[in-house]
Amino acid sequence: MELTDRLRGVTPPLVTPFSNGAVDHDALTALVEHAVAGGVAGLFPNGTTGEFASLTDAERAAVVETTAAAAPADVPVLAGVADTAVADVLAHADRAADAGADAVVVTPPYFHGPNGGPEASRGDGLRSFFETVADEAPLPVFLYDIPSCTGTTIPAATALALAEHPNVVGLKDSSGDFGSFCRLVREAPNDFLVLQGFDNLLYPSLRVGADGGVHALSNAVPEAFVDLYAAATASEAVSENAGGDTAVALHEAVGTLFDACLDGGFAPATKAALVDRGVLEDDAVRPPLSTLDADGKNAVATALSAIDGV
Repeated sequence: MELTDRLRGVTPPLVTPFSNGAVDHDALTALVEHAVAGGVAGLFPNGTTGEFASLTDAERAAVVETTAAAAPADVPVLAGVADTAVADVLAHADRAADAGADAVVVTPPYFHGPNGGPEASRGDGLRSFFETVADEAPLPVFLYDIPSCTGTTIPAATALALAEHPNVVGLKDSSGDFGSFCRLVREAPNDFLVLQGFDNLLYPSLRVGADGGVHALSNAVPEAFVDLYAAATASEAVSENAGGDTAVALHEAVGTLFDACLDGGFAPATKAALVDRGVLEDDAVRPPLSTLDADGKNAVATALSAIDGV
């Protein structure tokens, strides 16, 4: 089965567990097993929720290696390889390929964004960056639009142009711009995956034709997101019946959990959720992040209980 076919569904951006300040590879293996048991389509180590920017190059490679070793052969591993220089992105990609990844995920460069005033000019710089990476990357490339972290959005026109590159196979959209997202769904080639990155937008995204989602909180409750995907994409969900009712109920429960995690940040909140679920023993994060306070953890636990009731 083609990579893009296997990734139609829900892919968690895996947290990176820590113990005594170091990456806890045993806990990471347990997390992979939990996600796979929940029915996820793929696994995404070294994403934003995985605190990749707080890991060394060696740690990033080791996280991919552990994830790939624990993943079944039919569950693809998408390794985050974000960096600010093309050469560094490609070095991460080479290490990810050696570690067993199936694809790489690339953000726009951060700190130095593309110059130029009009969107078309900015898009030219981004297109050049991504095309240079895609030309030389040893694995298929996913684009990752997350302007809250990079300071730069990927214009829809630029993403659609890059979709024509034979080694660019999809995009994770964490922009929150649903109009732009819908344009990508409408106009992208059929074999180019368009994945929603906002947990609370998975249901409407699927209803307009998205291929799936990459959601932080699917680390903790993968079965809820997988059930939401199944209910929202089932043919009977287009009418007011049990399938549609299930999708809406799950959408509302996921939205409540998403809202409970906003203030604390998604790496700390997702780790708190995983501890609440008994998947992880330690919710430690690396500076500048900090763990949730008691009120934050209680809010997450309450929202998790609501999901259990659906």
